[in-house]
Amino acid sequence: MIPAASILSLMLLAAGERVPRERPHHSPVGESTGTTISGVVFDSLTMRGLSGASVQIADAKGGEFTRTVSSDASGGFQITDVPAGTYLLGFFHPKLDSLSLGSQTLRIDVRTEEPVRVRLAIPSPRTLARTLCGQQVLKDSTGLLLGYLRSAVNSMPLSSGTLSVRWSEIIIERNSIRRQTPSVTASTGTTGVFAICGVPTNTPLLLQAASAADSSGAFEVSVPPSGLLHRDVFVAPLTRSKVTVSDSAPAVEMLRGTGRLRGQVVGATGRPIVGARVMVWGTGIETTTGDEGRFSLAALPGGTHTLEVRAVGFSPTQRAVDIVEGTAGSADVELASLGITLDTIRVSAQRVYTSRREAEWERRLKTRSGTGHLIDEAEIEKRRPLVLTDLLRTIPGVQVLPGQRSGEDVFMRGGLAILGSGLCRPDIYIDGARITNDPLFPFNSVVPMTEIRAVEVYPHPALAPVEFQSMSGCGAVIIHTGPRRRS
Repeated sequence: MIPAASILSLMLLAAGERVPRERPHHSPVGESTGTTISGVVFDSLTMRGLSGASVQIADAKGGEFTRTVSSDASGGFQITDVPAGTYLLGFFHPKLDSLSLGSQTLRIDVRTEEPVRVRLAIPSPRTLARTLCGQQVLKDSTGLLLGYLRSAVNSMPLSSGTLSVRWSEIIIERNSIRRQTPSVTASTGTTGVFAICGVPTNTPLLLQAASAADSSGAFEVSVPPSGLLHRDVFVAPLTRSKVTVSDSAPAVEMLRGTGRLRGQVVGATGRPIVGARVMVWGTGIETTTGDEGRFSLAALPGGTHTLEVRAVGFSPTQRAVDIVEGTAGSADVELASLGITLDTIRVSAQRVYTSRREAEWERRLKTRSGTGHLIDEAEIEKRRPLVLTDLLRTIPGVQVLPGQRSGEDVFMRGGLAILGSGLCRPDIYIDGARITNDPLFPFNSVVPMTEIRAVEVYPHPALAPVEFQSMSGCGAVIIHTGPRRRS
């Protein structure tokens, strides 16, 4: 965590480029009109010109000459009739405020009527990350989360807030594979600014913020390869209501509020997707898109939350949305189509097992021995699930319920009950290695559906193979990963 004072001390990087000077020449008295100073204001975060920047020039010695112009749509600006003298040049823009950056003044000496060309710029993502986090961000593929913590009631920055970031890492060792969930907790300064260094790039990060009694939902973000993600986070008072999702399941506390969200779901070609499922994590509120791919959700909690969209034939998508009081949030979502691979050559060979464990589960899948529910590659290809819970929700003894903080959660009956009616959280195994079933981490993010080859489900631990039995008293979900062999 970088103190806000350090962030506020960052100054805008600006480079001045002057046209090469020729020998000065003297114009007749009364014909001198001064020179022209022009250039571009460049946004290094988006790699394009910054529109609407206020570019100001003033006499460095306190003279009367001062002028302000606005940059055009491409970031260009021009100041004409600048008399000889020494000036200070800089620019202002709301984006500088959002990055907690001040504008550095550029000193310019005008001695002739030759035009002067300058380039003003917001620092690049790598420059910002390196300045705040040091050279380490360039060595270990980590980056920086930077932004303001704001109230969803009035959008004002909040001081004394905290942010928690978690992500999943798969550790492959010689004889095992395991998952760990590192976390980082950071605090905001008096201005509401937060800067979190050392988070991995190109990795889904689960972020949640709080300030006093206000909180955001759990939502996913990802730091791009450039090394900087600039995003404000909104928090609001959260109200929980008990919601009954089915007759056989106990009531679950879900988030509720007065927020609204609307938008449209389209494919990569821009064609509206009809019948897509749209939901907000932790609320249990969902709807389907209409004829134009449009949707509308109400009674949502304020703050930053996760919107999840699913549709048959498309990859599921999650994105962070800001629900602010007094206005209906807007979210247009584009879904990527699932590729369909057709076999061109069929190859037959004798299977060679790399381990005894692999041979055992192949035998169980083939003979259907045991009392568990075995879902093989053919069944997965037939059902075309979008996420893991789509495979599990129809299995007897398994309850798929809305997660209290994010997505969906999976429970079984018996053992060490954590909910009413004897529901408990099952053990999870990935390729034989047990991982932590963390209630704060989205169940469907444990393994992407595209990497799952087969699944074994044992609603009671006594029914599972010996190596997958534990003392938790709950059942087990055993996930086998790898490419599927389509027949």
